[in-house]
Amino acid sequence: MSGLTVTSPVAAEAAPEAVSAAPASAGRRLWLTGVLLLSALALLALLAPLTGSPYRIHTSSLTELGLPGGLGTSGHLLGTDAIGRDMLARAAYGLRSTLIIAALANLASVGLGTVVGLVAGFYRGWIDQVLMRLVDVFLSVPTVLSGLALASIVGRGRTGAIVVITALYWAWTARLVHGEVTRLRSRGYVEAALAHGVPPRTVLRRHVLPHLSTILLNVAALNGASVVVVGAGLSFLGAGIQPPTPELGNLLADGSNSMMYAPHTLVVPLVLVIATVLAFVLIAEGLNRRNPLSKRHSWLDA
Repeated sequence: MSGLTVTSPVAAEAAPEAVSAAPASAGRRLWLTGVLLLSALALLALLAPLTGSPYRIHTSSLTELGLPGGLGTSGHLLGTDAIGRDMLARAAYGLRSTLIIAALANLASVGLGTVVGLVAGFYRGWIDQVLMRLVDVFLSVPTVLSGLALASIVGRGRTGAIVVITALYWAWTARLVHGEVTRLRSRGYVEAALAHGVPPRTVLRRHVLPHLSTILLNVAALNGASVVVVGAGLSFLGAGIQPPTPELGNLLADGSNSMMYAPHTLVVPLVLVIATVLAFVLIAEGLNRRNPLSKRHSWLDA
């Protein structure tokens, strides 16, 4: 009987628990890595005033040939830009602008999308049809082209960028929240509460909103990555924050003009954009893996 293997019931029950514990452990590591990276970036943005004024022109920082100083230039850790301004100060202030826009636009888009998705999914009927057709319209338009068109209407600057990004991304949240609320709305305990005369507002607060916390955290993290890219893209194309106010997007635009003789002016803001996006993606992936009910394929497993 050497070819037969006997598996005890205890081992059979323990195996699924070990399998499910592995993704949760990996999720905690990814989530913690993303939080630490984002915290470091936020600290750099918070301490931006300690790096100096981003608008001060250091005429002595240009070389004798009138070129910007490279990395490690005396008094300028990350060198200077094309007109002699300190790159560390410009990058820190640019990161601050990017994170402020990302935080406010993300909060506004997730908040608006949550309200629309809740109302449409819970009340159903003609309200659902009208709101979700509006969502379909916003989801169907190209992001870049519609963003530039909206920027020409609402104006440039920080407020304009927040309005544009909110208009571009609230529909994604609304679609996800609508699907989850529709599923919860058909649950027996929700229908029983409504049948017993419990006000819809109370049902939403007690039985629906608590179940949305996980999906909203994931949406906020993923939106954060997209919002950073779109916000920087608007400034890069001249439709966001305008010079001389530093933002990672317009720093990339300035760096692309001087990359042939001063590549650090492009590399520094590019590294900050990539690091910020990576932080949000790691947080979102970590949250997804920590959720035992999630069956979504992970891009990190590919």
